[in-house]
Amino acid sequence: MVLEYLEDMSSIDKYVDTSGKPFFKKSVGVLIPAWNADYYTHGRTYFKIFHSKDLAEFMDVYIDPTGTYGNHFFADVKGNVICIGVGRGWKGRQGKISYTPLSSYLLCSEDGGKHWFKIYELKYPSAIYDGIIVDDIILFTAREKGSVFVSFNKGRTFTEIKLSSSARNALYTSIGKKEIVIVSSDNSFYYSTDFVKFERIKFNTKGLVLRYPTQYLGKIFFTGVGIRSWLLAFDPKSGKLYNIDLTKFTGDVFASRLAVCDDKFFVGSELHGKLYLVDPGVREVQAEGYVKLHIASLLRYGIRILMQSSIRVLSTLGFA
Repeated sequence: MVLEYLEDMSSIDKYVDTSGKPFFKKSVGVLIPAWNADYYTHGRTYFKIFHSKDLAEFMDVYIDPTGTYGNHFFADVKGNVICIGVGRGWKGRQGKISYTPLSSYLLCSEDGGKHWFKIYELKYPSAIYDGIIVDDIILFTAREKGSVFVSFNKGRTFTEIKLSSSARNALYTSIGKKEIVIVSSDNSFYYSTDFVKFERIKFNTKGLVLRYPTQYLGKIFFTGVGIRSWLLAFDPKSGKLYNIDLTKFTGDVFASRLAVCDDKFFVGSELHGKLYLVDPGVREVQAEGYVKLHIASLLRYGIRILMQSSIRVLSTLGFA
């Protein structure tokens, strides 16, 4: 393995010292969202997007001194239209700041990241977390609001669709002959075939946050974080749930990041700066597996007694 040092963003701008997930496309280059880590302890705001075509020279293409942090870039297939949610404002006090911004806005570019403009402002204490772009359709998730917002006219107007739990990462993919949208949530995920009506698939777990839905070999994979870290896979045809207890092998309870390249699954630690290569050969979750997931999640909230409960049969997506 060869590691190459590329750039110190703080040397370009002293106000940024942490960053989010980079966006890369060959025709675009790399985009990096960056902000001030003191936001989490002192509410210090500053947001910037860096762009590089050659990974040698990095230029800033957007600055918001009142921005808290950016979440996930998402783009159309060609990479011409790129968007990201940016938070604004903070609540709390020094040493105890909420990561939830007081408001947020959807920032987009129509020229591959060279120029940026705001297309929607969410005046509500919620992060704009993730999204998808399909032709004229733009969908983004509002995490704390528990909603998805959908535009069918390239962002000129948006309609809010309320879910019954938090809205996190989004995926547009195909299962069989169906094109579907998947939104990850807490102990569950939502799916839709028309961007309007969303159905929920709920797992028999508690306190398990699902992130980064990824389709692989007919299954939908997620990372799940409670008091332990999990790699979960849902089979839409059978309704069965599969899992790998990542903490058992890594000792890491914050392995929540997921990226897939070819047949390789990379899982990253949210707090410890570690990267793991994971064999996606997951095993089916039996009744005792659900109990293990259930107990681990309950312990996160200090509950020590597990009440008896029957294992609910998972609903299936019902696609042929």
